[in-house]
Amino acid sequence: MPPEVTRRRFVFQTLGVIGGAMVSGDLLPLLAEAAKRKQILRVAIERDFESLRPDFGVGDSFNVLRRLIYTTPIIWGTQQRPDGSLIYDPDTLEMVLATAYKVSEDRQMIEFTLRNNAKFANGDPMNAQALKDSYAWFLGAKGSGQLRVNGLPSADLIEVIDDVTVRLHLDRPVAWGLIGNALMSSSSIVHAKEILKHATADDPFGIKWAETKAIESGPFVIETWQKGAMMSLVPNPHSFQPSKLERIILQVVPDASTRRIVLERGDVDFAMYIAPKDIADLRKASGVKVASYPSARGWFLGMTWRKAPFNNMHFRRAMAWAMPYETLMQVVTQGLSERLRSCVPKNISGYVGDFWPYETNLEKAREELAQAQVPDGFSVTLPVYANDPFDEEANVLIKETLAQLGITLTLQKMLMGQKRSLLNQKQVDMAVYDWRPWVPDAGYFIYFNWLPDSFTNYWSYVNPEAQTLGNEAITMAVGSPEREAKLRRFQEIVNGEIGLVPLFNQFDTITMRENVQGYVYYPDMTPDLARMHLG
Repeated sequence: MPPEVTRRRFVFQTLGVIGGAMVSGDLLPLLAEAAKRKQILRVAIERDFESLRPDFGVGDSFNVLRRLIYTTPIIWGTQQRPDGSLIYDPDTLEMVLATAYKVSEDRQMIEFTLRNNAKFANGDPMNAQALKDSYAWFLGAKGSGQLRVNGLPSADLIEVIDDVTVRLHLDRPVAWGLIGNALMSSSSIVHAKEILKHATADDPFGIKWAETKAIESGPFVIETWQKGAMMSLVPNPHSFQPSKLERIILQVVPDASTRRIVLERGDVDFAMYIAPKDIADLRKASGVKVASYPSARGWFLGMTWRKAPFNNMHFRRAMAWAMPYETLMQVVTQGLSERLRSCVPKNISGYVGDFWPYETNLEKAREELAQAQVPDGFSVTLPVYANDPFDEEANVLIKETLAQLGITLTLQKMLMGQKRSLLNQKQVDMAVYDWRPWVPDAGYFIYFNWLPDSFTNYWSYVNPEAQTLGNEAITMAVGSPEREAKLRRFQEIVNGEIGLVPLFNQFDTITMRENVQGYVYYPDMTPDLARMHLG
């Protein structure tokens, strides 16, 4: 983030208004310039970035930034849909920092051949040692985290062969080993040596510096960051990922309705998180195009197994019969969803929808509640993401439904990070929540959610047979008949016990101006802005 650029272009003067969103006076000349020049992409995002650390950011907009400023060895390949739009191809990979890869027959060794003379934004070499240093920083700064999930718990398992060759020796084969270790967030290449220059005794991994500074490895570098308002990025002069764009402006527009207005009016070219209620009208708006994609983002109602009445099977059945499934899809998502019928999300490898018989039936719910011996006037507090239309509206509808059964829900609004923290600490008895596996595979979801030590086993689920099956499936090759049988039986057990209540799978809906070209839909819903351009 060059300080001279920051001072020259942004000196914080008077405030202006764009579509009801307050912006600094210095931003107005940039937006005016963007309107005149052909290749400046203006993007409305829902929140500012809490950090530049690629291991820490929250929300889809941060994933957008991460893909701009941090490269990875590979990325998904692409294919064209019948309507001409581009979507990821689960069967192909595109080389980015890597030029080639090999996977051993036992799937426990992955070798990458990297580009010659790749450089960070400051000109330092981005070679095999830099890749190892980057992975080692992730392992140290955040424990084992995502890399442990991928079978790489220690930097000692990373072997530098020469400047352009590196080998990852996994401690076990995992179905997503290549994907997880080459294009996930923990595969984002950071300049670890520069970060560690700023380490202190209290901060041995330089995390404080990395919160607000970066030596970029991706196709763009941060030109300026005006906290709470916007970020401007320009092409990285050392990038091997060419872009047609001259600049990208990420404008913070917290209100979803305002994001819709500025997009429709042409003040921005691309908008994140448009409210479902506005999608139908946007489809008819002149100069706007809208595309929807079935996604792996599942929404669930979870309940703790640690105490009554939530661990009572009759209570759990009552909740399964009580959920207003169709109403949730029509009201919350405006029909931009599909019914979910398993303890893993739909639209991923290994999903089975045969073991969930529940529909909305309040009479059956009452019968189950009578057997659950729930005390009169029973109430429970549910945490809710503030300003998330899906979470808020879903909870309100469920509250209204359960009130008919004599159950009172108290909805407590809070920041996304606060709710996630409470869930991770297992301090929540019941909650509506969503989970999107970045790797579209049921085994990946099971690893994170359903094993005894899973990071997001929020509800303390335990079943030795199911969890043994899940553990076995994790190490097996995707698509093998034996693995598919294990995943099927796993879902039969967990759904039979109502490990949670599956609600719906949300469609990912993308909104942009008609002249925006080059958008590719990826399974993590992260637009690769650097690949886009204005036609």
